[in-house]
Amino acid sequence: MIVLLFSLILSALSAFSLKFIQDPILTSIFGGLAIMSSGYILSVAVEAAQRDVSRSLATIVLALLAVLPEYAVDIYLAYKGAQDPAYIHYASANMTGANRLLLGTFWPIIVFVAVFLLKGKDVIGRSVIFKPTLRLEIFFLFIVTVYSFKIPIMGEISILDSIILISIFLLYAYVSAKSPEREEEFEGVAEVIVKLRKSVRIPIVIFLFAFAGFVIFLSVKPFVHGLIETGKMLGISEFLLIQWVAPFASEMPELVAALMLALKGKSSVALGALISSKVNQWSLLIGMLPLAYSFGLLRFSDMPLDIIQREEIFLTAAQSLFGTIIIADLKLSVWEGLWLFSMFFAQFLIPIPEIRFALAILYLIFSLILLVLHRARLWQILQFARNIFE
Repeated sequence: MIVLLFSLILSALSAFSLKFIQDPILTSIFGGLAIMSSGYILSVAVEAAQRDVSRSLATIVLALLAVLPEYAVDIYLAYKGAQDPAYIHYASANMTGANRLLLGTFWPIIVFVAVFLLKGKDVIGRSVIFKPTLRLEIFFLFIVTVYSFKIPIMGEISILDSIILISIFLLYAYVSAKSPEREEEFEGVAEVIVKLRKSVRIPIVIFLFAFAGFVIFLSVKPFVHGLIETGKMLGISEFLLIQWVAPFASEMPELVAALMLALKGKSSVALGALISSKVNQWSLLIGMLPLAYSFGLLRFSDMPLDIIQREEIFLTAAQSLFGTIIIADLKLSVWEGLWLFSMFFAQFLIPIPEIRFALAILYLIFSLILLVLHRARLWQILQFARNIFE
């Protein structure tokens, strides 16, 4: 598998460097495949590195590396937004698309696989039951979600937002580092690597990190520009391609890794990884955008948002709130997964601009109904706060 991925990546890099590929469709396909393959290699390296890296360092550093493909695309778009305002539009599209795709499709997929294909010990009836330690992720997801409603109201992602959101992520990393050690379990290629001698294992892991990061760095630009040119050539909205195709490519390694865990009866762990990814993206990723934009301008600046971007972020925040309340009772059922997926898919069935605002309001109404009917869910989320500084 790894050999195949390396071959695919080297073929894509050769095509980019020698300019064999001129067609934007092929450019975006090869770029996307290179990013997806690198993301999988990176996920293997992240897992194997936990054999030697301290938990505290792993929490902060490895969490970033695990979602590097998505970060690379979005940060590049925000950086380019300093020269071309259209790229700001693309940056918000990619960020909101990635977040909504993660919650609206990836969470339900894992539940459906866990319940209907392979019942593990954490599946009871038609629900996946989470471990109590996931209260940490759920609490921080709730905090960043509530804060995120400020962004569409103010019409910008400010430097202050960056400071606050990045600080929330660092606090999340710090608290996670203090949590009890979890049993180390390695699967697949990572299991093979960790069984090697330390003198061999560490250089291999470092090489995988360096190689995957280098490929992602080289592939992001042709991938993004290929998508934009493809949209122009075929008369398809570049915004939609950046919002859904780019996140699908960059997030695919995470879905594959989660599916592998679910198929091995570890659906709670799989969903926990996806929830953690949601926390990372909804805090650190958003917080990085104004910094990347400022770097492109060579001065500190807030990142402005137009009305469409504000609606997209409002819808994403509302979906995040709904998802957080659904899993606040430490379980996700098939029906709840179907509910999440149906709401997500509705935006494609009714492709009109007004659907964004209407769906956001519907998410908020459903969230309120759940809180009224199950008032204990909000308390279950907030009670974790008292343990943070203990």
